[in-house]
Amino acid sequence: MSRFITLSKNDPDFHSFLSGQFSSSEFAIPIRNLNVNSASESVTFKIIAMNESSLVKAFFHWYSLAKNIYLIFPILGGLSFLTFYHGDADPILVLLSAIALHFFLLSMTLRNDYYDYVNGFDRINEYELKKPLLMGLIRPYQAKRWSLFLFGLSVIFGSYCFFRQPWALAFALVGLLLSFGIGSNYTSRSYKGLSLVATFLMGGPLLVLGYEYLLYQTLSLPSLLLGGMFGYHALKYDFARQVRNIYFSSKANLITLSALFGFERSKPLYSLMSLLHLALLGGLILVTGKQELGLIFVVALFFEAYINKTLYSAESFLSSNIANCMSLQKLHYSLECSLLVFVFLGPQWLSLF
Repeated sequence: MSRFITLSKNDPDFHSFLSGQFSSSEFAIPIRNLNVNSASESVTFKIIAMNESSLVKAFFHWYSLAKNIYLIFPILGGLSFLTFYHGDADPILVLLSAIALHFFLLSMTLRNDYYDYVNGFDRINEYELKKPLLMGLIRPYQAKRWSLFLFGLSVIFGSYCFFRQPWALAFALVGLLLSFGIGSNYTSRSYKGLSLVATFLMGGPLLVLGYEYLLYQTLSLPSLLLGGMFGYHALKYDFARQVRNIYFSSKANLITLSALFGFERSKPLYSLMSLLHLALLGGLILVTGKQELGLIFVVALFFEAYINKTLYSAESFLSSNIANCMSLQKLHYSLECSLLVFVFLGPQWLSLF
């Protein structure tokens, strides 16, 4: 049978219950959180039996949560462009770096979820109730330890790449600093809005330029523009989540950009991000002279207009329009990445027949 216990922040057992270290056979699910991120914070825990066989399910959830927007799409689109622009790359470097990036993304996701759980944001956010830490699939302290282990695997698989191209390590170090900026107890609580900068840089520019230097020992303006396009999608998706979570961010005393601007003033900022995307795409067309990219520009123009119309028709951050915008953004990114791969690798494919 389950039982309940209420602890305040000043209780000596508070942290052990919150982190899941209080018992080896039970798990504490926070079901009532009051005065989050304050000295008078209190949490009511529901104590249940721990299901140790849920670890695989937890990792599958974490991996599927972020892989497309933050990794798969920019890698596929970026490598397609780089192959078109510079020629074939060393397959060993591509394979090992991709594996290292997957472990790094998973490590960063676990670390970010751990701190969002500890500082209360996920515990009061009704949109995040199906996350592994809240469902009892894995203990919070274990998620933090697994994050370190996965980061170690990322270093191991990436070490050959850094041995081949030592200066590529600079891109990895910048990414590491940015990831700590996103997933740390200080920034995730007090300066959550700054995470959008890291999301943009890590979601595209840093990845594409890092791959270009690793594989071809050069940096180019087209790669920067393409990386900016990928970073835009990650940025806008995260900003839409912040808009949807305005109430919960305020309740958890988190300083996000959308919470500072408010719902109505966040709409023009959302539109400015769309203009950034179109400007970057237009710049890529001019720099590369690839007229086929005009089709992607037309598709982007349609999606941007429709998505922004959907957002502006939302009466509040509680509207289902916000979730619709996020779904449309995923669809837009999927189509754009697919078209980019076709445009840049289409001639090679057609030459095989």
